[in-house]
Amino acid sequence: MRTRAVLVVAATLVVGCSSASSQAQQNPTPSATPSASPTDAQPSPSPSASGVSPSQPASSPTPTNPPAASACRDPHEHVYNPDRLHLVDRCMTISGTVELIRSEADGDYHILMRLDPAFANLVNNGNISSERGDLVLEPVCEIRVTQRDAISACSGVSPSVPRPVIGTHYSATGAYVLDTVHGWMELHPLWDLHAA
Repeated sequence: MRTRAVLVVAATLVVGCSSASSQAQQNPTPSATPSASPTDAQPSPSPSASGVSPSQPASSPTPTNPPAASACRDPHEHVYNPDRLHLVDRCMTISGTVELIRSEADGDYHILMRLDPAFANLVNNGNISSERGDLVLEPVCEIRVTQRDAISACSGVSPSVPRPVIGTHYSATGAYVLDTVHGWMELHPLWDLHAA
């Protein structure tokens, strides 16, 4: 009788475990949702607290493809009057389609890039009102300098960024800045540009 009671209890335990196991397989516990990235968790600084112009975007997205370390350099290198540029991110890689190219007297040329949706929040009101809503990319010291205060910054510098083709999609790496003179956002200097 005692043996029989033990067998009944053991059988009950086995049946209970297997039914709990099959219920778990039918209704698996939901996996944990990924936690917010450090960038998402931090509140964006207010313009008054950070000293940044209200026309600057509140935050910059994490690049989908982090820039190659070799592409990132000193964001003031060969930039004339670098204090006019408020540095937001020392090195950022973005992507989009080139819409317009202009040569400038300071030896740079302006590339207007229509950003991919993932980077659309990198433009501000200055870009929207003055630059067709595009981000301005500026490779420095690429052409002959005729602006007097920019000549020394480009002394001995050889062009290093290929001139892009309008209508082509590119990946671009540079320092993300607010041009405080013009009020728009730029990658300036632009260090790397290649078809993507």
